[in-house]
Amino acid sequence: MNLKVRSWLAVVALASALALTACGGSTTDSGGGAGANLNVSTAGEALQFAPATLNATAGQQVKVTFKNGSAAQQHNWVLVKGGDDVAQKVDDAGATAGTAAGYIPSDPNIVSNVKLLNGGETGSTSFTAPAAGTYTFLCTFPGHYAAGMKGTLTVK
Repeated sequence: MNLKVRSWLAVVALASALALTACGGSTTDSGGGAGANLNVSTAGEALQFAPATLNATAGQQVKVTFKNGSAAQQHNWVLVKGGDDVAQKVDDAGATAGTAAGYIPSDPNIVSNVKLLNGGETGSTSFTAPAAGTYTFLCTFPGHYAAGMKGTLTVK
């Protein structure tokens, strides 16, 4: 092959690789872009979500898969209709709900949740993304939210 053809093939290969890399982080499922599959975990034994920020589109079907990355601690994932003020109320109600409820209260301010999971377990929840805005998600196991175990879902 001559130099021009080799150079052209190299450019095409590089452009293809960049395009595939850019597509690799997509949260859209293969159903024609109708939904988002979001994955979140705990940061090992730290009382943190990883990632602590998620994104969705209003009205979109969302599936959140939550993996408890801790070996020893129980965690849940609870999305609320608001920010820290609403999250604090749900967290307080979760402590009152107790172990039988997995520290998840029956509360109209909860959009969706993944039940209390033991270390290493995975659970999921599906819901329709609410109106555009920023929503807090948290772990309602006693003391975890107060220690900073929270994140945000930004809906556009």
